[in-house]
Amino acid sequence: MAAGKKTGRKSQASNDFLEPLTPTITGAQDVGTNRAFNDGAVDVSFTLPALSPAATSYTVTSSPGGFTGTGASSPVRVTGLASNTSYTFTMTATNAAGTSAASSASSSVTVTTVPATPSAPTATAGVDQDTVSWTAPANGGKAITGYTWTSSDGKTGSTASTSVTVSQEANTSQTYTVYATNANGNSAASASSGSVTTIAPFFPPFFPPFFPFFPPFFPPFFPFFPPFFPFFPFFPFFPPFFPFFPFFPPFFPFFPFFPFFPPFFPFFPFFPPFFPPFFPFFPSFSGGNKFDPRAT
Repeated sequence: MAAGKKTGRKSQASNDFLEPLTPTITGAQDVGTNRAFNDGAVDVSFTLPALSPAATSYTVTSSPGGFTGTGASSPVRVTGLASNTSYTFTMTATNAAGTSAASSASSSVTVTTVPATPSAPTATAGVDQDTVSWTAPANGGKAITGYTWTSSDGKTGSTASTSVTVSQEANTSQTYTVYATNANGNSAASASSGSVTTIAPFFPPFFPPFFPFFPPFFPPFFPFFPPFFPFFPFFPFFPPFFPFFPFFPPFFPFFPFFPFFPPFFPFFPFFPPFFPPFFPFFPSFSGGNKFDPRAT
């Protein structure tokens, strides 16, 4: 009992001029629901001893952090607490005569909130679809149960993973945002992704983005029409022309190193009546110079 405290009905008037007795904390409860990330709250319940003078206000103080909350009755709410952090609390009672001593500390309570705001997602364009991905944010003290994405063109959806494939119209541009959800509620929406333009599908005679193909064209620079293949003497041939080296059997003028008789074998073909580079040969001849077809 405080010094000077008196008991009995006749002493009540004098007690009204004394400060309250020390309050007793009876519980501390995490609020959690819809509390913004790093703005957690705890409701602290208490009582005053039966013989205590009345209090006009009560002050609750957290440890760690020294966050305070005041109120005129139980419970008193303390706000601004860090997400996923454990706290204890003490309390004092105040009236016109003064302030009581601080109470004993409450039991520890872990503060929870909604998840932190995700960072801006990354969007990648594909054919008739976009791929959107993001990094999981801090969960606020309770597990994240899902994410909701929204496109700037009004599409939206939910997923339990940190990426999603979104069907989109070809040649349209859009950005994306995402928010996370846990048992306490939804985080704030992220900043927008960069804008992406969905790619159109391909159909013959076009093979996007740079290589159309449809006979008589072979992309990108080599149109051809049989029976010749102009411009590039190193590419395949179509009889009766081989660029720069025309021939008509049974002779091959100008370039004895490159005779050609289908089925052609580059550089060293060997089909009678020629055997390059200098030795024409006819198997039916005999005698004399076997390498000279005029010999008898």
